[in-house]
Amino acid sequence: MNVDYNENSVITNKKTRRSVRDYLNKPVPEEIINKIIDAGRYAPSGFNLQPWRFVVVENPAILERLSDYAKPVLMKNLSGRTDAFAISHLERLEDRNYNIFYNAPVLILVIGRKSNPRSDYDCTLCAGNIIHAAHSLGIGSCWVGGGTVIQQSEELTALLQIPVNYKIVAPIILGYPRSAPPTPKKREPVISWVR
Repeated sequence: MNVDYNENSVITNKKTRRSVRDYLNKPVPEEIINKIIDAGRYAPSGFNLQPWRFVVVENPAILERLSDYAKPVLMKNLSGRTDAFAISHLERLEDRNYNIFYNAPVLILVIGRKSNPRSDYDCTLCAGNIIHAAHSLGIGSCWVGGGTVIQQSEELTALLQIPVNYKIVAPIILGYPRSAPPTPKKREPVISWVR
């Protein structure tokens, strides 16, 4: 096998991807969403069990409803904390106009089987594939971890058609970026070599 050890398109894709939190009011074509999800399916999984399923939400009213449910739950979870993340996040959550999904046109929920103890790991690998596939197609994305709290509502899980034996692992928003996010400073890797 002839391998090029120089920079290639896969490595460049991973180095240039950013979490996008500002989107154009422009729908993402279904064909592109399907292509992105298809890339997710090719993630490795323990024993090749592929414990994931996907829920795609495009309805703005439902996305707003999900955000409206999540905000007070997240506020309660963060109350009493004094770390910088909690303080800044609480300030955003208190803003009536703040939407935890950043008004993105698409939300993909990667859901995993509850009975599979490695489901979280496998679905996380799947989510990574989705995020990088989206970037390769010019679509911005962001993993919105706070979105997992919507599964605390039986009404919303029914609305989203999430089977009772599945849980939300990765809420990922997608859309066309309004602008290019700044490049965050990357820390040097901490590596221990055992030879």
